[in-house]
Amino acid sequence: MERCNASLQVAIIYTSDDYLSKYFVYISGEYISAAKAEIDTLTRLSDCNTSVHWDGRIGLVDSQKNLTPFFLERAALVKEAGVLLSETDLHDDLFDRLSDDILIDNIRPGETFSVRTISENGELSINDRLAFESSLGEHIKQVAGAKVHLDNPQARILVVFTRKCIRVCKSYASILRPMLRDRAPGRKPFFHPSMMNATLARVMCNLAGVMPQEVVLDPFCGGGGILCEAAFIGARTVGIDLNWRLLKGSKLNLSSVGSSFNVIQGDVRDLPVNGCDCIVTDPPYGRASSTRGAQAILLVEDLFEKADSILRRREGSICICGSSDMKLQNLAESKGLTVSQVIRFRVHRGLVREILTLGV
Repeated sequence: MERCNASLQVAIIYTSDDYLSKYFVYISGEYISAAKAEIDTLTRLSDCNTSVHWDGRIGLVDSQKNLTPFFLERAALVKEAGVLLSETDLHDDLFDRLSDDILIDNIRPGETFSVRTISENGELSINDRLAFESSLGEHIKQVAGAKVHLDNPQARILVVFTRKCIRVCKSYASILRPMLRDRAPGRKPFFHPSMMNATLARVMCNLAGVMPQEVVLDPFCGGGGILCEAAFIGARTVGIDLNWRLLKGSKLNLSSVGSSFNVIQGDVRDLPVNGCDCIVTDPPYGRASSTRGAQAILLVEDLFEKADSILRRREGSICICGSSDMKLQNLAESKGLTVSQVIRFRVHRGLVREILTLGV
């Protein structure tokens, strides 16, 4: 995928600020901190003059280039993205602020469309939302000469109510998220309960800034869940594990992606890799936190010590997930690594996991 790839037709509204255009992303509620970090990282990867400001789960994107297709194809936790058409104070009349010219520019005569509302402030009842959707739908029909079609519309109008304002957007659904559901661990050619789900695996690859043709190393690859997502991005993957059965499963899963990969039976204490661009990994923990008698934390410590000598890319080139009990941040800092971000999420009452991005 090329950076700033614009493969979808999206209307652009220019502003007076160096022709920056206003776009939006709407993120999933499952891992909000990770979702925001994912967008921030992808924005930096785009090499565009872009800034993102957050209002709840909606990210307001000012950019000289349309990054909507990139977000929809690449981000695991973006549900929708598109163009910001109008931004109105809650006390103002939306129909006065939403110009007819904007509607005509974004919805063609005879085109089908739908209107959907989201109440981020929680203050709008379902009946109020339905009434608003109906009113705006009638207005669009009259102005643009378009037809309502709720099941499969050609244009999707999303209205987001927050505590301060109403935002009207032309929205596109995620391309990636349905694919991630189809790539769940249980649907892969090889399955093991320890495998990370495809959504988190993709998030970790994004946080590490994985790009096509880069070499991605997972020194605790198991069944290859993380490496499969790196491979779908277009990276060349290298997996290492001591467990021969899991390694065979990883080979089977990576073969189904159809990309360039290497899997090696080995150990981070004697790392059989001379160089890579980034490391994305989820070392074993808990009851499964030993590898032929070696505690996982000791293996991670050894990996951190070797990172400087094998990583070609320096900043934010490591993304690692572990139990909070492993105290990975303290360990990374003690080995001279730079901690860019720490994202915590609760799996269940007894387990909090952390995703860290690190630089050397």
